[in-house]
Amino acid sequence: MTNWCCFKYNLSFFNTTIPILFQMKFSDSYTVMVNNWSLFLPEVTQNRSDLPIFRRRSKIDTSLMLTCSNPAPVRVEGYVPDVVSMYSDVEFQSHLRMHRSTFEELCKIVAPDMARERSISLETRMLATLWMLGNMECYRSVADRFGISKGTLHLTVMSSSKALCQQKSNFINFPTTRREMDQVAEGFSARCGIPGIVGAVDGTHVPVPGPRSQHRASFINRKGYPSIQLQVVCDSKLRLLDTYTGWPGSVHDARVFRNCPLLDVCQQLPAPYHLIGDSAYPLSRYMLVPYRDNGHLDAQQKKFNKAHSSTRVDVERAIGLLKSKFRRLKNLDMLLAEQIPEVITACCVLHNFILDREGEDVVEDVEYDSASVEEEGCSDSLNAAGEEKRRNIANLL
Repeated sequence: MTNWCCFKYNLSFFNTTIPILFQMKFSDSYTVMVNNWSLFLPEVTQNRSDLPIFRRRSKIDTSLMLTCSNPAPVRVEGYVPDVVSMYSDVEFQSHLRMHRSTFEELCKIVAPDMARERSISLETRMLATLWMLGNMECYRSVADRFGISKGTLHLTVMSSSKALCQQKSNFINFPTTRREMDQVAEGFSARCGIPGIVGAVDGTHVPVPGPRSQHRASFINRKGYPSIQLQVVCDSKLRLLDTYTGWPGSVHDARVFRNCPLLDVCQQLPAPYHLIGDSAYPLSRYMLVPYRDNGHLDAQQKKFNKAHSSTRVDVERAIGLLKSKFRRLKNLDMLLAEQIPEVITACCVLHNFILDREGEDVVEDVEYDSASVEEEGCSDSLNAAGEEKRRNIANLL
C-alpha cells in the first residue's frame, strides 16, 4: 500500500536556506519530486517510525530555478497620499479629531521627540496614532489601512504617546499665580456665583482587560469590570488643569486624591481658593463638597447644593468630551499596565492641544460622565475650617 503525505524540508545550497513543501511516498526507497527537482533520500530511521529523520545526502538537479512560495502580505498602498490628502477639512476633523492645520502644528511640536524612521514618515505615524486613539477599530484593520504591520502600528502608537506625554507640562498646568487663579475662579463664578474655585475635580474609569494574575481583583471597580482610574481637574472652559492616572479601578476616588501630587499644591492654596468635588471627596479648606441630603437641609444648604452641582457639571462635560473625541478610552484593550497611563495621558494632552487651537467643538454622542458616587462618609467627616468656609459661601448665595 502506498501512502502520501506533505512534508517541509529545508534545502541548503549557495549559502541560502529555502523551505520546500513536497510529497513523500512511503515505500522501500524514498524519491521526492518537486516540480522538476529530484531529491533522493535514504530510508526512514527504523527506531523512530512516527517522525522520519533524514540525513543530508541528496542529488539535486540544479538546472532549474526554484521559487519560494511565501508571498509578501497584501496591504493598502497610498492611503495617506491618495485618500487623506483628498479629505475636506470637515472630513479630516471627523476622522482625526482636529483640523488639518492643527495636525500640521502637532507634527512640528512632537517631531523633536520622535525617533526618525526611514520606512514610515512622521505624518503617517501621527495619522495612524490619531486614528487608533479616536476610533474603536482593531489594530489589524488600522494597520491594513495605513499599509503597515500590526507590530509596527503598536510601536508607532506607543512612541507617539510617549512623545505626547513629554509635552504634558506645556499643555496641562494647574494655576500657580494669583492672576491665573483669579482667571479660573471668574469663569466658574460667572455660572452660579460660588467664588474662589480654581478647578473642578472628578474621577473616571477607563475600561481595560486587566491583568491575568492574582492581582486582577484589584482592577475590578464597583460596576464589576476591570479599569484604570483617571483623575482630572478642569476649568470652566473644559480645559484640563491636572491629570493623574495609573491606580486600579477598585481604589476609591478619595484615596487617589490623597496620593496624587496635586494634594501638596492644594494644601498650599491661599485661603480664598479651593477645588470643588462630589461627596466622594473629604470636605476641607481646599475642597468644597455638597451637603449630604438627609432630608433635613435648610433653604441655604439646598441652594448651595444646586449651585455646586451646576458648577461641578463642567468636569463631567470635560470627561465626556475627552472620551468622545478619543473613543479608545471607552475600552482600552491593552494588557501591559505600565503602558496604559502613557496612552491615557497622551489623550489628555491632545484634548488640551485641540481646545487651545480650535475651542470647544460640537462632538456627536457626547456622554457626560455622571456615574453614581461612592458614599464613603467623606461629607460627614467635617473639617472645621472647611465647614466654616462652606457655610459662609452658602450665606453669600
